Amino acid sequence: MIRPPLVGAAIWNTVMKRANDRCECQGACGKKHDPERKRVQGRCEMTNGKRVTKRGVITLIATPRDPINEGDFATAASLPPSRLIAFCPDCYDGVRRILKRAEKQMQPQMDELFPVEEFRVDPSSKKQADVGAA
Repeated sequence: MIRPPLVGAAIWNTVMKRANDRCECQGACGKKHDPERKRVQGRCEMTNGKRVTKRGVITLIATPRDPINEGDFATAASLPPSRLIAFCPDCYDGVRRILKRAEKQMQPQMDELFPVEEFRVDPSSKKQADVGAA
């Protein structure tokens, strides 16, 4: 039997019960999850308590369904169970990797918080010399 996390155990148990203790990923992590290799989209086969040689015993993670609009993954304990999804560690890592890659490809924000034109000083102006003398 898999023990729930110390914080948010009731929410985690509700999410796992709804998911039948099985990972609910259907390709968000970048994998096809096709056990018969028919190249169709399926659901991940990982379940709570399944022993895998690479990771040991699998414990599913309750994470936000929409991590972009719901905030980061750490805020899952504050969301209702209807807005959470069960992921195995591999699918969870895959989704995080895809989000990080997309975040790096986004254009940097060019708007300043404050208008900076009034603070810019031409290096040869007297204002610059006065500021340095003070």
